[in-house]
Amino acid sequence: MRKNCENCSQSFEPEPGFYFGAMFISYALNTVLFIAVWVAYSTLVEEFSILELLLLIGMSALLLLPVFFRLSRSIWITIFVPFQGKNQSANS
Repeated sequence: MRKNCENCSQSFEPEPGFYFGAMFISYALNTVLFIAVWVAYSTLVEEFSILELLLLIGMSALLLLPVFFRLSRSIWITIFVPFQGKNQSANS
């Protein structure tokens, strides 16, 4: 991720270890993904093995890893740093 926001100059690293909590957001996102893949696969395929399901879940988790990484960090910083609008300084 970038060091600062391009619009408002907000630091994306307010303090060391700030994004530790983003791992819980990522955990929640992955849980939703796992359940969604399981429900979709069990709806589409009548009989399947647990290995097939685990491989499908693992592949989908790996493919979405970069998306979930950024999304969880964005959600986490949004909880603590209020949006101030375009072209407004983070220090004002």
